[in-house]
This record gives sequence, C-alpha cells and structure tokens, in this order.
Amino acid sequence: MHKLDRSLMDPLSLAQGDNRIDSPHLDAINLMLRDLRTRHDDIRHRAAFRGCTTELLTLQQELMDYLLQKKETLLGVKSVRPQTLVKPTIGSGP
Repeated sequence: MHKLDRSLMDPLSLAQGDNRIDSPHLDAINLMLRDLRTRHDDIRHRAAFRGCTTELLTLQQELMDYLLQKKETLLGVKSVRPQTLVKPTIGSGP
C-alpha cells in the first residue's frame, strides 16, 4: 500500500498532518510511551511495599521526558517544554 493511501485510512496520521514519519524506531518510542502512561497497579503495589514509590514515579517521568525528547529529535521538532519545574518556595514571592 502506498504511504499516502495508508495515511488516509489512519486517523492518527490525519491528526498529525502530512509530516508523519514511518519508522520502526518511532513506533517503538510511541509504544514505550504508551506503556509508561499505563497504570500498572501490581508494580505500584510492589514499590509501595518496598518504600520506593517516589523513586519509581520520578524514574517513570525521566524516561518519558527522555523518550519524548528522542521522538522530537526524530521528527525534527523543537521542544518548548521546560526540562524541570521549579516549585516556588515560601517567601520568594514579590
């Protein structure tokens, strides 16, 4: 099937426009991001039992940030997201 024909049948391709890149690497990144966004209760329960829930969630976010950056590099998109969020401290206001 021609790439154009395939994109006409794929709603995700239509939403992304004509710039869709077919790549096994990009597909793998998207699948991994989907898995990281899926709630795995059995893993969370193990983390809670072992006392490492915060570390697990931090690592999950770091992996998602890394994969999103890699995806943006493959697509040639400039990232506008801040890498780290700074929480305001008490008394630091104007």
